[in-house]
Amino acid sequence: MNTSDLVELKYLSEAASETNVWSLTKIVNTAVSLNEKHGITGILFFDHGYFGQILEGQRVDVEETWNRIKKDPRHHQIELLEITEIEERRFPTWSMKLFDAHEFSAAFPKFATVMAKITDPQEDALRVMKSLWSAV
Repeated sequence: MNTSDLVELKYLSEAASETNVWSLTKIVNTAVSLNEKHGITGILFFDHGYFGQILEGQRVDVEETWNRIKKDPRHHQIELLEITEIEERRFPTWSMKLFDAHEFSAAFPKFATVMAKITDPQEDALRVMKSLWSAV
């Protein structure tokens, strides 16, 4: 495998208003199934009505997944942050792992300060998530 074929894609989106535990479970279950089939790994973050996701895998598979996400009505105001070539995966064992703010802070302590700002009702959650995703 050529390392330039391995990429990481980061995006943010606003969740549809009807997003709940059932719909999140459905999203994760579908993602796990499709991602395992296509060799995609990554994390999905959901908090305060916003998704942040990091996908990693072969460029063609990541781009195919990204095209499906852009058409998914459960996402609004989708913003692609970046697609970068990587030499190795950061999440090689997770076909998709779902986190909320508390779980993400526990799993990645170096981001706890940024995560704490999301719970502040005076903060703009999307702005805070952008700063988090640029740091991850």
